[in-house]
Amino acid sequence: MESDEKPYRRPVAHKFPLKYLVSMGDVPRVMQEEIFQTADQMQGVVDLRSGLESLGGKVIALIFLEPSSRTILSFQAAAARLGASVIVHQTASASSLAKGESLEDTIKVVAGYSDIVVLRHEASGAAARAASVCSVPLINGGDGGNEHPTQTLVDLYTIRREFGRLDHLKVGLGFDPLHSRTIHSLCRGLGYYDSNEIVLIGPEELFLDDAALAAMTKDGLSKVTQTSDIGALRECDIIYLNRFQVERFADQEVARRYRDRYRITANDLAGSAVKLILDPLPRIHEISEEVDELPQAVYFRQAEYGVPIRMALLSLMVASGV
Repeated sequence: MESDEKPYRRPVAHKFPLKYLVSMGDVPRVMQEEIFQTADQMQGVVDLRSGLESLGGKVIALIFLEPSSRTILSFQAAAARLGASVIVHQTASASSLAKGESLEDTIKVVAGYSDIVVLRHEASGAAARAASVCSVPLINGGDGGNEHPTQTLVDLYTIRREFGRLDHLKVGLGFDPLHSRTIHSLCRGLGYYDSNEIVLIGPEELFLDDAALAAMTKDGLSKVTQTSDIGALRECDIIYLNRFQVERFADQEVARRYRDRYRITANDLAGSAVKLILDPLPRIHEISEEVDELPQAVYFRQAEYGVPIRMALLSLMVASGV
């Protein structure tokens, strides 16, 4: 979708009240709106294949200790379009963590080299640990099976631009509600908006427990249900699919058993109520390639929106000097 927004021309002039983005719980609705408005302006820069110098002289540290393609590359692209320099460390085995250094010590050192740290880590809770000792702003780029807040901001931004609203939605999420951090974060994000209903879809072995479901409604969702019936997707306004997170499975047989059952095709969606199909990618098994041609399929555009959203976050969190 083309944007008629004017390109962003200068750094923010006020204090953006966010130093650590660890969870979607750190980003209330009013703050999300500022991020989205800034991203609209950044989209104009991206559309022009242009760049800014608003973060010239700043250094962005990307510490990715778990595999990544879209998140790390979109952060690199965002930093480049803002005129910032990037330092990158990938894989724990190539760092001093392999020698026994603690995550906290690593973050203290990296903070001394940079103006903001983006951390991806395989352990749930690692981002909160890192933020507790980080002297510069820090962004959670995904911590284990916990949360992935910048992906959720991309997801919400995609829905906002492509569907026109973020409230009164029925959203189907599959197929690994137990392990998928993007599903966890998106449920929290949708809870900020009125009258959103969530349907979690997947094998019963991957269902969330009652306490987790109760927490979702407490956090603002109007209704949360779970089902193993993939046909429930047909009644949703938006479907959000993600691969089985096999690296987090205690029993790999579960994924093998359900791999073919939990996969959508174009025929599955024919005549359905579905208006948008999202996927944070990578696509492994959950969506057949023929679905790419459907007008509802926006997951590759969703990936592109990662750049303006992450440009907005870097600009707001670094340039405001919190």
